[in-house]
Formats: sequence, C-alpha cells, structure tokens
Amino acid sequence: MTLCNVYIIPHGDELITLPNKQSEMLATRLTALSKKDCAEVLVVISPHGLRLGKNVSVILTDYFWGYLKLGNKIIRKKYRNEKDLSLKIIRYNRLAEEASFITSSGPKSVFPLDFGSLIPLYFFNKRQLVVMGQPRIWKLDDLETFGRNLFHDVDGYTKKVSVIFSADQAHTHSESGPYGYSDDSKEYEDIIERCVRSSNFESLRNVDKEMVDRAKPDSFWNMIILKGLMGEGNIRLHYDYHYVENYFGMLLAHGNIHK
Repeated sequence: MTLCNVYIIPHGDELITLPNKQSEMLATRLTALSKKDCAEVLVVISPHGLRLGKNVSVILTDYFWGYLKLGNKIIRKKYRNEKDLSLKIIRYNRLAEEASFITSSGPKSVFPLDFGSLIPLYFFNKRQLVVMGQPRIWKLDDLETFGRNLFHDVDGYTKKVSVIFSADQAHTHSESGPYGYSDDSKEYEDIIERCVRSSNFESLRNVDKEMVDRAKPDSFWNMIILKGLMGEGNIRLHYDYHYVENYFGMLLAHGNIHK
C-alpha cells in the first residue's frame, strides 16, 4: 500500500466554533479534503500530546478516547490503536519511544486524546489511529531523519495511511493575546507560507532558536519532521488556506506523492 495524503491541519477552537468567515472557510476546505481521504489508518503528530524530553512519544494503548466541549458543540470520540504500525515506528526509529497509560492492553488500556489531535480528527470519518507526541528538541537533523524514516514506515505498511501534522503557527500576533506581541510572528508566518507554497522547507532550517522563542509557534518541530518525510517521499504540498485568528496563525495544506 502507499501513503494516501499528508496534511498540515491547525487545531484552534475556532475550527469548531466558527466565529468568523475565515474560520468557516478553513473548516469548509478541510471538510472537503477529509471527505476524499482514502486512508484506513490516520497517523497524528500533535504538539499538545505526550511530550518527552528527548524523543517522540508513540502511544501503545489499545484505545484512544477524547472529550472536548467547545461552545455548544461536544466532541466525544473513541478509536482503536493500529498497534502493528505503532510498533513498526518504534522499532525502526531511534527517536521514537514507546509510551502507555494505565495498562498496556484490554478495555482499560485507553490513552486520553488532546485537543491538538481531537480537533483535526473531528473532520474525518472514524479510522484506526497511530498517535504521537511532538518533541521540542533542537536536534533538527534527528527530527528530519525521523521524518524520512516515518515515510518508509507508513508507505510500506499493509494498509492505506494518511499522516496529520497538527500545527498552529506563530502565537505572538497580538498584544491582547496570552503571549504578547512580537514582529517575529509575521516573519515566521511568511516563512511557513512560502515553504508550503514552494514545497521547500529549507529556509525553515535557517530559522534560529531565538526567533522561534519569540514567535512561539507550536508548528516548528512538526514542520522539520514533515520536511524529512516530504524529501524522502517526493511529496508536493498544496496550499489550501491561511489566516491569523486573533493572536495565532492557522494554516491548512495537504500533499501526496508527486509522480
């Protein structure tokens, strides 16, 4: 089987509560993409999942369960872990580390899903899952290598797989936001958009740690993993939508193997 699709999907509450025309447009475009997705398994890498100090957490419970109330909408989901693929990722990636919760198998073997996973998954029909937590380490070569290896893990799997990189962009666009304002937010946002439009993330490798600290994206580390996966799989991205929601950036893109 082959890799079906790769996605960059934001996880702002606004994708569900739809307070303005921009959020409505983004949700509409994501809905259209998800309806066409052919995957039997979804791999989700979330910046708000289990974060380890040095490695990528790969969850090995039998099930995932999540609950999220946003305005008058409730997301309540339960999924089964595609453990063969989870184990394959752990086995063949030095940066991957097994993680569990309560117990390793049985009806009580359930890992709680974070909003960075639940909100993107809300738009897809129920599938088997692989869930990983994004690391925030400054070993960019290791992150990129993980992405290259991840491509082979999913592209050579026995079922059709799509990969979701859950990511909001810079978080310092507004003085009224929780992280304050920095000029670096717009610069980071512009870099990400150019990377997506060109399917070339090399310029992101040149962004220094101080800029990331000031712009406060949660996307940076996932985008470096994505860079490795794209390069190994000859994947071209398609820009779908991008806007700044109050203080943080939300960008939607999808891609597949370029033939």
